[in-house]
Amino acid sequence: MTRPNILIVMTDQQRADHLGCYGNPIVRTPHIDGLAARGTRFDKFYVANPICQPNRAALATGQLTSVNGCRQNGIPLGLDCTTYADVLRAVGYRTGLVGKAHFQNVSPIPAKRPEAKGAGDVPPTPFELARRSQRAGPVYGHEVRTVWVDDPDHDIPTPYYGFDHLRLCIGHGDQVEGHYTKWLLDRLNGAPDPRGRGAALDNGPQEAPQIWRTAVPEHLYPTAFVGEEACAFLREPSDDPFLLLASFPDPHHPFTPPGHYYDLYDPDDIPLPESFDHPTAARTDLPAHMQRVYQIGAEKPDAFWPFHTDADATRRMIALNYGAITMIDDWVGRILATLEDSGKADDTIVVFMSDHGDYMGDHGTVLKHGLHTQGLIRVPMIWVDPRRDAGVATIQGSAIDFAPTLLQAVGLACPIGMQGRDLLAPAAEDLPVLIEDAGLAFASEDGLTASRTLVHQNWRMTLFEGSDLGELYDLTADPHELANLWTDPAASDRKAAMTAHLAHRQMALRDTSLLSTHQA
Repeated sequence: MTRPNILIVMTDQQRADHLGCYGNPIVRTPHIDGLAARGTRFDKFYVANPICQPNRAALATGQLTSVNGCRQNGIPLGLDCTTYADVLRAVGYRTGLVGKAHFQNVSPIPAKRPEAKGAGDVPPTPFELARRSQRAGPVYGHEVRTVWVDDPDHDIPTPYYGFDHLRLCIGHGDQVEGHYTKWLLDRLNGAPDPRGRGAALDNGPQEAPQIWRTAVPEHLYPTAFVGEEACAFLREPSDDPFLLLASFPDPHHPFTPPGHYYDLYDPDDIPLPESFDHPTAARTDLPAHMQRVYQIGAEKPDAFWPFHTDADATRRMIALNYGAITMIDDWVGRILATLEDSGKADDTIVVFMSDHGDYMGDHGTVLKHGLHTQGLIRVPMIWVDPRRDAGVATIQGSAIDFAPTLLQAVGLACPIGMQGRDLLAPAAEDLPVLIEDAGLAFASEDGLTASRTLVHQNWRMTLFEGSDLGELYDLTADPHELANLWTDPAASDRKAAMTAHLAHRQMALRDTSLLSTHQA
């Protein structure tokens, strides 16, 4: 059987509505819009977890993060987990990943170890742990940024989660390591390293958090690295079908698009979101630990917590976000041209997607973590299959549906325990979407910071751990999520129905990956 090639283009932290084809009248994305015009644009595609590492694990495995174990940043995807790349490689695909993976931890800073529960002596090692086998050690340290700072020639054994060809970017903005480090240093040929705020061209008074004019030129920026490496992979002669994941680390903060992309959009032309003047910080219907998340962001705006900012700074961030997106779109055009030149375009499925969104001014907030607003949980998904007609898909999908849809599209059954379903199947149902979030444990003294969200029939409901408070929004009447109906008596029947749907969805998505070996 001849199977189609697969080209996946992924961005990092990009909302669905930051594309022209999703209704944005300002950002210029002609090449991505062209994909939407000749493919299927999913209008209601959601994350399974609103944070980088967990949702990438969900996309790769077709499993909820509570099942694959990567429930939050800082827990690697298990090397024994089966990914869509593993399956495709096993049937003869040539597999490549260029850009951001984030299957393993990127920070060298150890996490705080929780204490054993209950009174009495702590059991001896390793029995103080309910799961004695932890995902730790050198085999889980390949994406730690300092590893590449210390050794730009660091070697990763392959296959790496199913990918044989690796050219990694680790980090964001102009602060990227990985294989990019050696690529950049070779091209600098001894010149000073232009990365980071310290080397910025406007290295004077700080303009705003997360913003600086990078000294990295356009042709050496991480977006160019991903684009060049993707084109090189596509040019390699081979009769085998290929899987290529081209994963751009932008437009994730910090906002440092290089060269002319920095000034491509005028902040004065950027409208603020409808909810901008309804800041999260002013709400009284949220648990204390959720408010604490935004307080931490205010204290550390140059880190990665969400924070409130003023109108001018928000417009500036959005304008720079658009610049980074347009640079990606320009490289998408070059990648697609290379695919066309290879003669394989007519036999290639092309997918454009992002791992999660960004508040980008929603409720006066930027970045991620915290509330599950539409800007954070709804992401672009464009699917171009030369064998299918173009159109807009109204079916509601989730990150766990990506791997099953991909495998079914090339004629492969899904591994047992893969929880998602084929969104392109003729009889695909519009099922509720379950979103998991472990929260930020340090935002609460008791560590109870998790939340669960259900999106169904154009409503969103979120439950907060350890609290009677919650969120309930009618997305048809209130698309900007301004009126929380959680305590509204008129919405009590809907809240009860959504709660029941959430319970049933959790049951349906129970872990079936560990098989019975005998009947009893």
